[in-house]
Amino acid sequence: MRRTLIMLIVGVFLWVGVPVHAQPQAQDSIPPDEPDTAAFIHANFHLQTSYHAVLCVAGDTACPTEITARVPCLTADCNNADQNYPVSQTFDTIQAASDAAQAGDLIIIMPGHHAGVEVDSIGGDEGAYIHFLGWGDPGSVVIDAPADPDKGYLRHHFYFVDAHHYIIQNLAFEGAERAGIFFTGYFEATGHFSHHFVVLDVYSHDNGSWGLHTTATNYILIQDSFFTNSEEEHGIYISGSGDNVVIRRNVLQGNTAAGVQVNADPLSAGLNVFYWLQETTGDTCDVSEEAIDSGGSATWEDIKACYDSQGLPDLGEFFEDGISENVIIEQNIITGNGEAGGAGINLASVRNSVIRNNLIYGNDAAAITCWDDAYGEDKGLDPSPFGCQDVRILNNTMADESGGRGALIFSNNARNMVVFNNVIIRERDDAYELANHAGEGLQSGNNYYSARYDEESPEASPESNSITGFTVAEGLAQFSNPNFEAWIVEDGAWPVLNPNRPDYHPIAGSVLLTRGNPDYRSVLDLAGQPRGGTEIGAFGQQQ
Repeated sequence: MRRTLIMLIVGVFLWVGVPVHAQPQAQDSIPPDEPDTAAFIHANFHLQTSYHAVLCVAGDTACPTEITARVPCLTADCNNADQNYPVSQTFDTIQAASDAAQAGDLIIIMPGHHAGVEVDSIGGDEGAYIHFLGWGDPGSVVIDAPADPDKGYLRHHFYFVDAHHYIIQNLAFEGAERAGIFFTGYFEATGHFSHHFVVLDVYSHDNGSWGLHTTATNYILIQDSFFTNSEEEHGIYISGSGDNVVIRRNVLQGNTAAGVQVNADPLSAGLNVFYWLQETTGDTCDVSEEAIDSGGSATWEDIKACYDSQGLPDLGEFFEDGISENVIIEQNIITGNGEAGGAGINLASVRNSVIRNNLIYGNDAAAITCWDDAYGEDKGLDPSPFGCQDVRILNNTMADESGGRGALIFSNNARNMVVFNNVIIRERDDAYELANHAGEGLQSGNNYYSARYDEESPEASPESNSITGFTVAEGLAQFSNPNFEAWIVEDGAWPVLNPNRPDYHPIAGSVLLTRGNPDYRSVLDLAGQPRGGTEIGAFGQQQ
């Protein structure tokens, strides 16, 4: 039997209002890319143009004997073609197929409910990723159990340790004790980072802690997916010094803490380097675990100096340094998160990154925050060496009727922040807040917000060309159909658009269309439409 590969381009359907369902992948259906994002993906994610072999995991239906498939396109300029493949092996479990897979293989998973997978110290290669693909309509392939329930540490459904070069696509993850998908280098034991993961068109929901969680993992692309209803924490959680991450065109809804959390976690970085030295060389330079832990006198710099003194390899970006760099978070819908605290986008120790074209509305806590995870205070460091730095916050729409905190918050020595063309609607004196010496090097202007509050940040520059002093009602009147309803409805196997969702396109004649700074504009808006150059907020004028 021959079956044509069903691919999902979720992002298109989310923005243009067509119900989310399976569609054949056509070249003209792939959303356009921001040029710098496309350049980053081209430089760092080198997928194969054909598969080495096709393996199949049987489900409610038997495996086919041959298929027609194509390697997924990550950017709009891709032109991968359909190719015919025989199915070379069939398996009863994803774990068995994964154990047999070689670099460049495609593993198709037939509709049904499946246990997950544990991957340890293996992977694909440059130009030869291993691809897990649900072979059916969206929501028909469900991962709802760990690979081996008898292993106490397997509290995640897809679990990758010290692994690399994998694609995960068209799968639903639900009911994990911790994370639906988990990537880690487990640096404290291996001295390694995991790296090069592509997550496309997944629905990870109602998990115990996170929809997707990473530690000590670099080079991650997460796009066109849903991460919802995490019971304890975040939709997406990037931690453990992870660098080079793209999170775009996703929906993050109803998570108890943050929608997206990127916390490089300098405290854990110091501890993990300590543990690795303790186990590997036995020499921690008289630094104790108590000293490097919270409240102790030793810092990350101390344990790094110990590492360097032993002539150990320079691991470069694959070292736990307590900083996340080169993160792009764009074109996401983030709503209904933060009941337990945590911003829509919560950043700690993040540098040289960009947050743009996101719609962040109806969240219980802040919209975007950037700080140092309290490391400076914990270690008595002033200024904190781990504050956010050189993060560009551009063309986001942040809208809430009320909230226990401000909407855009920088604190704990955030430096050289760039803030232009954003909408911040929250009726508070601290809707836009700078605290604890977070104004050094700030460039900020052409924003639309009710008020800015500076606390212990006398170095902060004043605003330029911003519009301030309005009420929530006056701010919402700038949009076509503003409300705080959910973006998606989750009463079936796969989310569909809520017919009552808001429309945050500016109305004709709105000041939001003409008061932006073109020097800081993105090429596209959240919907993937070209910008005119002077818009404020995530959307340009409705096409």
